[in-house]
Amino acid sequence: MRQRFSEEGINLTIEQYFVLNILDNEEGLILQDLADLISRDKSAVLRHIDGLEQHHYVARCKDPEDKRRKILLVTKQGAKILKQAKKIAEQVNNEVSCHIPEKKLAEYKQNIDMMYEEAVSKLNS
Repeated sequence: MRQRFSEEGINLTIEQYFVLNILDNEEGLILQDLADLISRDKSAVLRHIDGLEQHHYVARCKDPEDKRRKILLVTKQGAKILKQAKKIAEQVNNEVSCHIPEKKLAEYKQNIDMMYEEAVSKLNS
């Protein structure tokens, strides 16, 4: 995917793509929530956020309920680049999985979805 992103002029690392995707799916995350969700230390996640912010893909906004907290939000430019990156990711996934039976792919997706939901559930509790 990294090569395809580069060929298409998408200025995202694979890690930034995943972070941007999570932020797009989960509203109101702060840095610590995101770090917990992806099981990374805050400083590593902060480097990804800084890069995304430099490209104007993510903005940090004050939490209206707690002015000390900064909510991470995907910008319009971030949503646009994410849409392009998702298309490429889908193409790459189709290319690498074309020889895997549909039933196996469905089982894999179901397992990944369950793990993601469990992570989000733990984060919200």
